[in-house]
Amino acid sequence: MKDEGQNLLVIGAPEHDADAYHLSGFLAPDPVICLRVDGKKYLAVSSLEYGRASKEAPVDELLSYEELELIKLARELKSGAKGYAAAISNLLDRLGTNGSPIVVPAGMAVIYADALRERGLEITPDRQLFDGRRRAKTDEEVSHIEKTQRAIEAACAHAVEVLRESEFGEDNVLQWRGETLTSEILRGEIDVELLRRGCMADGTITAGGSQGADPHNRGSGPLKAEESIILDIFPMDLSTRYYSDMTRTFVKGEPSPELRKIYDAVLESQEAALGMIRAGVNGRDVHGKVSDVLHEHGYKTDKHDSKDGKPLTEGFFHGTGHGVGLELHEAPRVSTADEELIPGDVVSVEPGVYDPKVGGVRIEDLVVVTEDGCRNLTGFPKEFVV
Repeated sequence: MKDEGQNLLVIGAPEHDADAYHLSGFLAPDPVICLRVDGKKYLAVSSLEYGRASKEAPVDELLSYEELELIKLARELKSGAKGYAAAISNLLDRLGTNGSPIVVPAGMAVIYADALRERGLEITPDRQLFDGRRRAKTDEEVSHIEKTQRAIEAACAHAVEVLRESEFGEDNVLQWRGETLTSEILRGEIDVELLRRGCMADGTITAGGSQGADPHNRGSGPLKAEESIILDIFPMDLSTRYYSDMTRTFVKGEPSPELRKIYDAVLESQEAALGMIRAGVNGRDVHGKVSDVLHEHGYKTDKHDSKDGKPLTEGFFHGTGHGVGLELHEAPRVSTADEELIPGDVVSVEPGVYDPKVGGVRIEDLVVVTEDGCRNLTGFPKEFVV
């Protein structure tokens, strides 16, 4: 389904629900009701949020839960969800659209969906419609993502300085300011730097050596010279709620010839992908090109080497990229999925090669898709040796 003006309903806390925030334009930590009916937006909030919403919410009509008698209805029906459903049904009656179908996010809680249907409302969950509404980013949204990206780059620059300042210790274990440099210390340095810039990180990756061969291993314990260290940084800006995402791979000291070979192959595959991205191109083809380049360099890929449905544990075995916005991972995918890119998509491009015996290399930029190519939102250099 496409967004062609269908009636929409979201029940959720905008601080934690991207669809609720995108539809309402109002940040709140507790559930709100947001309706779009006949092209107009209606937002219902608790009395706690009403004063702030009256100043900040970009909607056509603001209502309070008291006005909808939500608490009274919930008490009478002995169910919070049924209270919500009754209040929404009464509001639709008032708007003269109670018999019209309503589209809701696929992630709507079953308890709300059941209660709404019990009241005779025709609701249809549609992930593609809500994902599609958020895909083509406005100039303002892109600027929010760029703001987060600049914070990432400052934090990554700080991490690089930590690596540069570090010294070789026994068994090549890095020492920094008189103590062993661990993944935990380096991650803390990155996350604190992000906080200073109004961003919150959750899951920053600082994985060295064989740990870097597991793409989502956050990293733990001492970091070593002459081994790859993957820094994957993906915070949310606390004021705009927009994410950005960047990965760089570094070696302190001299990388082995095999690590250098992996890095050069990953960089070549990323450059090939960046050269392909434009509106109208299928993300599946971009992903296929990355796989082809890495296969030509002698590395295993799902496209060329996966057999009998068994997952690969080395080589390139994840998607090339994903959408980024109010969620870290959102539509579209640049992977085996059949999804055509559109102007305004903001997607990551992050090929990687992983070998438990050698380590891992991943390089990630973030781009906004245009009619004739893409604009790279990432300004941080691709520097392997520090």
